[in-house]
Amino acid sequence: MQLRQNVLIDVARRLSSTQNLVELVDHILQRSREVMDCEVCSILLPDGPEEDLLIRSTLDPINAMDVRVPKGKGIAGDVYATKRAVNIEDALSDPRHFRPAADQSDLVTRAMVTIPLLDGERCLGVMQAINPNRGGAFTAQDVEMFESFGSLIAVTLLRLESQKKAIQEAETRQQLSSAKEIQDSFLPAPQVRLGDVEVESFYQPASEVGGDFYFWHQIDDGKILLGVGDVCGKGLPAALDMARGTTLIASTAHLCVSMGLAEWTATLNQRLCGVMKAGRFIAINAMLICPKTRRVSLCCAGLPGAQVFDGQKWQEVAAPANAPLGIARVARYEERVLSLSRGCQWMLFTDGITEVQNRAGEHFEDRAFAETLAQTGCGKDSLKHLVEKWSAFAHGAAYQDDATVLMITDHATPPPNEIALTCQPDTLRLVREFIDAWALWHGIADDVIGLIVLGCDEVMSNICKYAYCSVDGGRPACCRIESDDSAIRIFIEHQGEGITNEDFARLVTPPCEGQRIGGLGLHVIQEVFDRVDFRREEGRSVIELVKSLSAARAG
Repeated sequence: MQLRQNVLIDVARRLSSTQNLVELVDHILQRSREVMDCEVCSILLPDGPEEDLLIRSTLDPINAMDVRVPKGKGIAGDVYATKRAVNIEDALSDPRHFRPAADQSDLVTRAMVTIPLLDGERCLGVMQAINPNRGGAFTAQDVEMFESFGSLIAVTLLRLESQKKAIQEAETRQQLSSAKEIQDSFLPAPQVRLGDVEVESFYQPASEVGGDFYFWHQIDDGKILLGVGDVCGKGLPAALDMARGTTLIASTAHLCVSMGLAEWTATLNQRLCGVMKAGRFIAINAMLICPKTRRVSLCCAGLPGAQVFDGQKWQEVAAPANAPLGIARVARYEERVLSLSRGCQWMLFTDGITEVQNRAGEHFEDRAFAETLAQTGCGKDSLKHLVEKWSAFAHGAAYQDDATVLMITDHATPPPNEIALTCQPDTLRLVREFIDAWALWHGIADDVIGLIVLGCDEVMSNICKYAYCSVDGGRPACCRIESDDSAIRIFIEHQGEGITNEDFARLVTPPCEGQRIGGLGLHVIQEVFDRVDFRREEGRSVIELVKSLSAARAG
């Protein structure tokens, strides 16, 4: 008895310091055979999701052949399932005996005691002692001693399991940290100034790594390609697809110069269809800015539409809805072309912004998003305000998805909308330059700008020739421009002799309806503008020229 106690104390010391599972199991088996004074000792531990019991024994042939007991089979399987020890005098006659394991060696099994290695209600494995050296069966005292020995082993297995888990978690954290570092390398700087265009970003992955991304590329001819993307799924698989998507975007961005945004998106889709696994896709909202022409192209493929601040409020930009990328090679993509000056600030975002839930189960897009935009003006703090409101809404609730916002601010100084001058032939170029600069800044198509300039030039020429024909000095004139989403309105005022709408209609009457009186200039004015109004206001003549924006901002 004293020998057994000494062995237990020695084993306890060894178990508290050993960290190698294989060495520990071998030591356990050798000392357990001394404790039980038996022919063979074995330990059976679950291995793999099927929970087969892998046998490690003091019998070398068993170890060499990697013997397994299927789940629920044999005496060991029964003890593992029931968590109750059994002491059998003749194992060969027991119906639970698993013969394939015994057949792997020359051992003739007689008496056997099998105990569960328990952690509360959880069974970590089983141990078996076979054939006591003194002959006969194992005694109740033998079983008690074996169970005491088994409790030490269970504690040690738990310690090793905990250490292994801690090591694995540390390795996982390290891997995720490295993955995050690699993923961040695919993202551009969070804030950049590209000429008069400033780009700011907010990026919040749901975990260490995610599938959201943002991009901006300054390409030839001063154009800027930028946008946000959302890869389906989360974690490392999504991060890998994110890397693939951003790499393809970077390598093809220059094509936007020659093919336009919609065709570029279609090309990107075809390339992604060739490399992405079935069932995976990337949604993007892309924006192509041309600072020279002051135009913006938008192509939305599976994400919420862009928002623009028009000087008074934020509103969604209606754009064609397109399919996400990577699903179908034959998918067609459409874009919408707008004036960059439609607003001083533009916003692109992923659905992680609108679909986040608070603790009450409400989505941000239900009411809070619109309320937040209503409180958000245009300026350097607009992104900060949006993110603060979004974060406060989601406080206490886990982020369900990655979230990304791209804020684009136009810092270009608008040209004046009014010019005053003396109406002389050599000053008409000032009006032409004024109209050209204003129309260009507002993103009017080049051919339309030419027509507007031509029409206004004809008006000013007629004022010089006819309204002020008898006046040598003074000759004041003023040109003012207003616009909204529907039309451009140009007001030309002077103090000379004006005409009425009836006079204008008579002067441009076709020959078939009467004698043509007016010159070519009046017919140009009639063709260029959708509406022309001649009137007198407070002692001065006013000519209002109206051009529809649906045509003026096309292209």
